[in-house]
Amino acid sequence: MASDDKNNLESEGFSVRKDMYNGYTLDTKYQKCENIKKQFEEKLQGAVTKWKSEGIKAVWVKARKNHSEVVPVCTELGFDFHHAQPGYVMLTKWLPDDIENRIPGFANQYLGVAGFVVNDKGQLLVIQEKYNLIKKHWKLPGGLADLGESVEETARREVLEETGVEAEFISVIAFRHQHQFRYGCSDWYFICLMRPITEEIKHCPHEIGDCKWVDIDEYLSDPDIVDTNRFIVQCYKDGQLKHGGLQIAPSEVLNYSKRAIIKYIVYNRELVKNEVVLKLKTCMSLVPPDCD
Repeated sequence: MASDDKNNLESEGFSVRKDMYNGYTLDTKYQKCENIKKQFEEKLQGAVTKWKSEGIKAVWVKARKNHSEVVPVCTELGFDFHHAQPGYVMLTKWLPDDIENRIPGFANQYLGVAGFVVNDKGQLLVIQEKYNLIKKHWKLPGGLADLGESVEETARREVLEETGVEAEFISVIAFRHQHQFRYGCSDWYFICLMRPITEEIKHCPHEIGDCKWVDIDEYLSDPDIVDTNRFIVQCYKDGQLKHGGLQIAPSEVLNYSKRAIIKYIVYNRELVKNEVVLKLKTCMSLVPPDCD
C-alpha cells in the first residue's frame, strides 16, 4: 500500500479517508480490486446509503484518468462534478436531507502578475505580444501565476521568460480585482516594481513580437497605450515624486503554528502627519530549524 494511503480506513468494501468535517474521500487509486467499475456498480449505492445512515455528511470520489469508467456510475447515483485537474476528476455528493449543501466550491480566482521593470536610466521594459487580435501596443511583461508560486516568483519568472531580462522584486505598485474573467472566474492582477539585474533583451520568439527599453515619459505620451497601462505608469511616477517612493512590499511573519514563514504585503515606509502604518517584522532566528 502506498505511504499516502496509510490513514485510510475500510468501509463498505471501499478504502476511504475521513476528513475533519465528517466526510469520506474515495480515491480510485487506492481501491483494492481487479475490476474497479464492477466494484463501483455493485457496492457504491449501498455504501452511500449506509454512510448516510451513519451521519457522514459528504462523499468525495477522486476518479483517476485510468479509472474514468467509474464517472458515469457516480453521476447516475447523484454525484456531481466538483473540479478537474490533469490526471483526475473530482465528484461529490452531499448526503443529509435536512442540511443545506455545505461542500465548498473549487478555486474561482486567477492570479496575474505584471513586471514593472525600471533601470537606472529611468527606462521601462515593455513588450508587444506576437498574437494580438486588436491593434498592437506596448505593454508590461507578465502572466498567470503557477501553482505554489508567490507574486514575487511569478513576476521574476514571467519577465525572464518573455524578455530574457533577470530582475528582482521590489514592491507592489498597484493591484486590481475584476470579475467574469476566463471561464467566469474572477481575476487578481498585481503590478510589481522590479529592478533589472541584467538588461540585455532576448525576447521569447513564441509569444513576444518585440521588446524594448523606453523612457517613462515617452511611454506615457504614446497615444496607442491602453488606459490601464497609462494609469499604472502615472501611479508609479506619483509614488516616486509625491510620496518619496512609498512601497507596498513583503514582510515575513511566522504562521500560526510558528513552523513556517508566510509573507504579508504591507506598507514598509513610515508616513508622516500621524498616519498609521502597518509594519510586520520577524526575527529570522526564531524560525525552528525544521520549519516547513
